[in-house]
Amino acid sequence: MAAGSTNGHRRPPRTVPWLAATALMVVATLGAACSGQSGRGTGDGDVVVMAASSLTDVVEIVFEHRESVTPVIAASSTLVAQLAAGAEADVLITANGATMDRAVFEGSVRGEPVLIATNTLVLATPADNPGGVTGLSDLSRKDLLVGLCAVEVPCGQLAGRALDEAGIAPSADTLEPSVRALASKLSLGELDAGLVYATDARAAELATVHAPELEDHLNGYYIASVSAEPRPEVQAVIDDFTKLGSSGAKALYAYGFLGSDRRPVWPAPS
Repeated sequence: MAAGSTNGHRRPPRTVPWLAATALMVVATLGAACSGQSGRGTGDGDVVVMAASSLTDVVEIVFEHRESVTPVIAASSTLVAQLAAGAEADVLITANGATMDRAVFEGSVRGEPVLIATNTLVLATPADNPGGVTGLSDLSRKDLLVGLCAVEVPCGQLAGRALDEAGIAPSADTLEPSVRALASKLSLGELDAGLVYATDARAAELATVHAPELEDHLNGYYIASVSAEPRPEVQAVIDDFTKLGSSGAKALYAYGFLGSDRRPVWPAPS
């Protein structure tokens, strides 16, 4: 699967300018935070929250009026790499257990990780499904523009496992650095099909095609304090996502995330 490769008469994907700008902003924010040892919090009154890109909407809603909280949004693997390189942060939220385990193993995170939600992988297309996608096997069609997440990020790892188990060799034209980037290209009609999280398909108003091969492929979202003894304001952010009835739990439910048992993480109003 070569990023950006094309076959036959398929159209080359166009560049999305705002994605490049967002990437530069994230790098600049992380670079500004890179001082001190890996795994150390910011140590002041502000709280820096590193969160997976698929949580963009949730994080924005939870911290909309919290000027003391600075969210840093990027792919989970990018965030963990930045922590290992010395970036200062207080809270890490990853889109799978493997990246959180890596942060703990490297000593970048010393708090106890807590599972706060799960998400499912879906086969998504632009709203009008221009490629006539009918199932997961269509990802191997040479006449379609197919996108997947890069193998370094959780959505790419999950997609790789699902496709391997289904015995499908995808004809991928692009391997995107985050699920948000992939969903954006699908919504703009730059791709015909791709594998994204259910929540990102919903946020981007994408069409989804029934693919039973994906039903058992979920990823878990984990939150942890970078410090073993978080400051009260840092613990308050953790509580925003781990306490029953918290603002984070409500936001996760509102955007379609599920609990560890696949039920909504916040009960629907009766």
